[in-house]
Amino acid sequence: MSELVEITSGRLPANRSRIQQSILEDQVELWWFQDMKRVVMCNAVVLVLALGSGIGGIVVISTATSKSGEWRLAVGIVLCLLCLVILFKQLLTSALLDMNCVRNIARIHKLRSGGLLDYLVILFTGFAVLTCGCVLIILVQSEFYPASRFWSDKLIAGVTLTVAGHIILLSLLFYVSIFEIYPKIRARFTDRREQNVFTISGSDAVERQTPISTRTTNLS
Repeated sequence: MSELVEITSGRLPANRSRIQQSILEDQVELWWFQDMKRVVMCNAVVLVLALGSGIGGIVVISTATSKSGEWRLAVGIVLCLLCLVILFKQLLTSALLDMNCVRNIARIHKLRSGGLLDYLVILFTGFAVLTCGCVLIILVQSEFYPASRFWSDKLIAGVTLTVAGHIILLSLLFYVSIFEIYPKIRARFTDRREQNVFTISGSDAVERQTPISTRTTNLS
């Protein structure tokens, strides 16, 4: 809390960002919830993915019959495993937060909700769902079906999984572009603009001081 001491002593002007940073450095628990909007949004997305994959896997397995038992069991098991992976990540984050064993802010930014680990889990889930859908579509195309039964259960499941995988991946790409890439580009542009303004204002100040110095020389 050195910044607060300096501010209260009157040596430095108040800086809200430095005050918040100093508080976060003393309270490690606050690092996990530094951006509440992102935390809530990512928790909601992870909850939807967990429920969707879990319920979908259970439904597919429960509807397995002797004719379509193999692919239904395979897809259902994959979906249930994805649900377990997502839940394991959430439990890992909660356990690390409760034990307070991670003190590095860079690692916390990767492990917390809305961090790099969430991105990887969502990316893995999207690719896994997309792969399952593509495999089912390929299997349907390799088999012979009458024209009246072309839209079989396997093809419908494959198209549904393919569309869901594309939606997950595109949503992740949109989120990363808006909340990760765009702020960094905007910050760089703002910094360059401030540097240019400072350079121009500094050169104007030098030009204004030059006539004053020449007049002083002439008077002397």
